[in-house]
Amino acid sequence: MRQTAFLALLASVFGSSAFAVDPQLMNLVMPDAKVLAGANGANTRNSPLGQFVIGKVTALNLDPQEFIAATGFDPLQDITEVLTASNANTTQRDSLVMVEGTFDVQKIVAFVGANSKAQVQSLPSATLLSFTSKNNKTLAVAFIGNSIAVAGQLADVQAALARNSGTAPPTGIDPNLLAEVNQLSSAQDEWLVSNVSLASLIPANATANSTGPAAQILPLLKNIQSFSGGLDFTDNVVMTGQVTASDAQNAAALGAVLKLAVTLASAGAGNNPQLAQLAQLLQTMQITPSGSAVNVTLSIPETQVEAFLNQLIKAPASGAKIARLNRRTTGN
Repeated sequence: MRQTAFLALLASVFGSSAFAVDPQLMNLVMPDAKVLAGANGANTRNSPLGQFVIGKVTALNLDPQEFIAATGFDPLQDITEVLTASNANTTQRDSLVMVEGTFDVQKIVAFVGANSKAQVQSLPSATLLSFTSKNNKTLAVAFIGNSIAVAGQLADVQAALARNSGTAPPTGIDPNLLAEVNQLSSAQDEWLVSNVSLASLIPANATANSTGPAAQILPLLKNIQSFSGGLDFTDNVVMTGQVTASDAQNAAALGAVLKLAVTLASAGAGNNPQLAQLAQLLQTMQITPSGSAVNVTLSIPETQVEAFLNQLIKAPASGAKIARLNRRTTGN
């Protein structure tokens, strides 16, 4: 099961293009969803940066060929779309990951059955795999036909299947949130939208005794009412984002803090070539307060992103880190 985390990472990176989110995936989302993120496979995979990363995965021997042969599933090629959703409740958080693609369910079930203690159920509408995690939570993955997989805690997955089959009320997501999801997913290769404060996503016990800079920044975070953003992969890698504060004064303060953070990143780079290169890329970021909102735009030539990633790979001890990651993905 060590391969699972690596494959989930690949899914999140390559499960990403500009078309509206699939309504069938949206129908699986919980009605009280507050944070959604999505990605489309084709454009990201076929973009210059996507091809560069795929080439690096192959060159570093991280391509999980044994897993692909055993399951018939290639996370670099078989994913069409990824959608994640959360109700952003810090006391009882419900989260789902929904993936659209091509799945050989029989092969996957056989592989999981041979390598774990997962329970397999054949339901009228899906094939359900469930297992108990180390922290005693029951997790599940359900395959709807051969084209959709939904993962999360068992109860959340079961509720999603009920919504999909029509045995539960249809999804009642906030119409304003849904409109923003449709707009972003139509315009961005990868996107994120939330209609709750960033501070509300942080557990209370993580901020109760905050001191120093954290104590100063936290009040600003509490004034954030919503945030959204996206990535577009062309000859330039373009990031756009918007944060909405409670009023124009707090938006101006937040914009000033973001600009200061960019300045401090440059000053703190020192002799570290990776940090220096990252700081240089961040210098092109545009931070513009507009009323109660702060708009952020960053456009970086794709070749510069490649150079930065190459610099990270060549960092000291990177060979040892790559070797450890390779052992984890192969289970050796």
